[in-house]
Amino acid sequence: MKRPLSSRLWIAAALLAALAAGSAPAASPTGEHDLVDLVLGWARGSFRSPLLCTFGGDTHQGLRRVVIAPGPPQSERRVDRLTFFDIDAPTATRCTTVLGGEQPNAIGSVLLGYTSKRPNSDTPKRDFDELIRAGHLDFEIVEGALRVGPITTPPKQLPEHDFARGTASIAVIKANTDEARLLQDFGPTRRVRLTLQAPDGTQLELPLVEFTGH
Repeated sequence: MKRPLSSRLWIAAALLAALAAGSAPAASPTGEHDLVDLVLGWARGSFRSPLLCTFGGDTHQGLRRVVIAPGPPQSERRVDRLTFFDIDAPTATRCTTVLGGEQPNAIGSVLLGYTSKRPNSDTPKRDFDELIRAGHLDFEIVEGALRVGPITTPPKQLPEHDFARGTASIAVIKANTDEARLLQDFGPTRRVRLTLQAPDGTQLELPLVEFTGH
């Protein structure tokens, strides 16, 4: 007999239907509309990372929630806040991505900053369009810590890792790749790959699909 899934995370059919309905554009940049604003605005969104989690001998599809939102206005530099929420699968023995890579639990938030290579450019929109065509954006982790560890460890017992001075990247998942095909059931929504690297070597890498529901 299959184990019941968490009502907050594991209602996959409803979430898939909502995703298939389409995705809203990324949050509009604010402020001066220079390259930093454009990049931070593009990165923002409410995302889900598809998972395959094993409960006893059964495997079920789940979704990890990840949100990128505007950072605190009092920050010394313009930043986005990247937040990871508990996978909330306490009886799972393991979780993997759709490609099969092992996925730990991760909880907490970090602040992402972006440094323009052309800070005085008078063509920020053109510079931004070129970055998007390249399909890969790199960020600095300004501050923040995440509790990261095995899915079998209770959330409050997960070790905390300081990600300040680490790196992050967001890469567009290109069409006609294996990863894109595995995510095709989520409809015509934005798909990216998020990678975080902490100074102590802790790394997170996961695919994300933008989600417009709650």
